[in-house]
Amino acid sequence: MKAVRLNFMQMLRQMKHDPMLLAITFTPILIGILLRFGIPFAETQLTNYMEMECVISPYYELLDLLLILFTTTMFNLVAVMVVLEEADEHLISYLSVTPLGKTGYLFSRFGLTGIISLVISILVFAMFHLTNINVIMLLGVVVTSAVQGIGTAMLIVTFSANKVEGMAIGKFTSLFTLGALVPFFKNGRVQYVFSVLPSFWLSKAVKQSSASFLLIAILIVAVWIFLLAKRFTEKLF
Repeated sequence: MKAVRLNFMQMLRQMKHDPMLLAITFTPILIGILLRFGIPFAETQLTNYMEMECVISPYYELLDLLLILFTTTMFNLVAVMVVLEEADEHLISYLSVTPLGKTGYLFSRFGLTGIISLVISILVFAMFHLTNINVIMLLGVVVTSAVQGIGTAMLIVTFSANKVEGMAIGKFTSLFTLGALVPFFKNGRVQYVFSVLPSFWLSKAVKQSSASFLLIAILIVAVWIFLLAKRFTEKLF
């Protein structure tokens, strides 16, 4: 465990010297401030101008969910950028034969980052939420979101040759979170076109307060990780 801790601290030192990575870690807070104070203000202005009872407020649950998804995505993107840089410098093969090992390396990069993203997601939600979500549902959502973030990180690493490609693919995979929009805007069978995205089921879980949809989301993430695992490990080691 000491080797894992030391290697994780090394990643933090790398982040310290990379302004882009530091900016990414603070982005969820900036987005949270915008949502918490900007959206209610916009709602008031729009309802007064349009003379309607509500305009944005029916989608507050969706905005809270997107904030959680965005937070875990950003933190895992930081881990991805560090891993791709270490791959470019051929450090991963060296680290994997030290006492750290392959498992320790992966845990220090993605496991700990996933845990931290989970904790930060809860804190960000607590500070900037627009709605009140049941505590059990909130925990289920943040855990699933954190695991989805790890799966997305594996996808980016697997199909990226370097950090530049990683950023490009990272922008593309951020579209996966848009599956959360579907249950709020689409009804009927057509919405299930997006059922391969965990964010779709997370959104249904929040909207309908159903834990069963959380289980489906976790199952889909597990399938993602299973399908990526072999190629992911071959790419790194």
